[in-house]
Amino acid sequence: MGITVITLILIWLLLWTKPQPQAKLQAHVPVKVILANVEEREIQPYEVITGRLQPIKTAKIRFEVAGRVGARLVEPGTSLSAGSVMLELLDEDYEDQLLQAESELVIEQKGATRDRNLLDYARTNLRLQQQEEARLQSLVEQNLIAQSKLDVTRQRVFDLQSEVARLEFSDSTAQARIRMKESLRDIAKRNLVRTKLRAPFDGWVNQVMVDEGDYVSINQAAISLVDTSKFDLQLDVRGEVITGLRLNQEIEVTANDRSIRGTVVAMQLDPDINTHTHQIRIRVANDALQSGMLANATIPFLVQDQATLIPVSSVLTQRGKAFVFVVQGNRITKTDVKLGRRVNNEYIVLNGLVPGQKIVARDVTSLSDEQVIAAE
Repeated sequence: MGITVITLILIWLLLWTKPQPQAKLQAHVPVKVILANVEEREIQPYEVITGRLQPIKTAKIRFEVAGRVGARLVEPGTSLSAGSVMLELLDEDYEDQLLQAESELVIEQKGATRDRNLLDYARTNLRLQQQEEARLQSLVEQNLIAQSKLDVTRQRVFDLQSEVARLEFSDSTAQARIRMKESLRDIAKRNLVRTKLRAPFDGWVNQVMVDEGDYVSINQAAISLVDTSKFDLQLDVRGEVITGLRLNQEIEVTANDRSIRGTVVAMQLDPDINTHTHQIRIRVANDALQSGMLANATIPFLVQDQATLIPVSSVLTQRGKAFVFVVQGNRITKTDVKLGRRVNNEYIVLNGLVPGQKIVARDVTSLSDEQVIAAE
């Protein structure tokens, strides 16, 4: 037992008096990095905006007259050319209205001819009666006839003057009455034509809302027609986007995994009061596209003559801020920068760097401030 105790005490003393290891200073090992220059050159920023393609024309065709559908000549998916008949109303009533209007016009024309002839007769008769009145006036003054005969003749003159005035009014307004009857006839003709609903443009029937036997009222939508010969890409963009655009400008559009050249056909210069955005329409050819298909438009901004540019891979993002590592001798300094728009694989720098500075180009997440580096 005593020997064991003595042994433990000796072991403890040896451990207690063991010399401590000496700390050795080691030099920092430089980290190999790839450098890039902060550049300044002309660049044109752009933005890719997504929207859906829609037909260049979409119309709900309506009847302008009321009636019962007599014939349905198209179905959804039917291809039509402008002027093709799609629906027909029963038109017997409109044919009768046209016949009535044409008959009334003939009666008015014949009545105008009759009144003109009667006016000529009445004027001649009035002239004769006025001559007779003058002759009888002379005889009365000579006491050769009674005053009553003169009075009867004067009454006839008054009656003829009234008839002439009536016929002159009828003759002067005849053309106006004829034009009124002609307009009623023309309206009846147009209404008869309107019983056939025709396509206003080349396109495809998208929907038929009525069937044979249905009664349709005036301005009731009956056919939905679309023109898909071309498509419009309608986009809502911010004010800074529209400043670089103009009408008839070509825009690159990507749809259905292919690139298509589009043209700006409409621009809303005054923004929407609620969204504060501007609506633009870009027209593209129907190159195996479909309505409703997603498409991307590359919208160019105004060219920047002297933009400060750095690679995207050189930026370290932490807590919503952007940093780059600027090279100073054999060390790097973590520098706060303010970035603008990204253009391809580069950022436009708004503040924090000047052209010509060297920065770490990539693999920045493992670096730290004031770290020693060795450029590859």
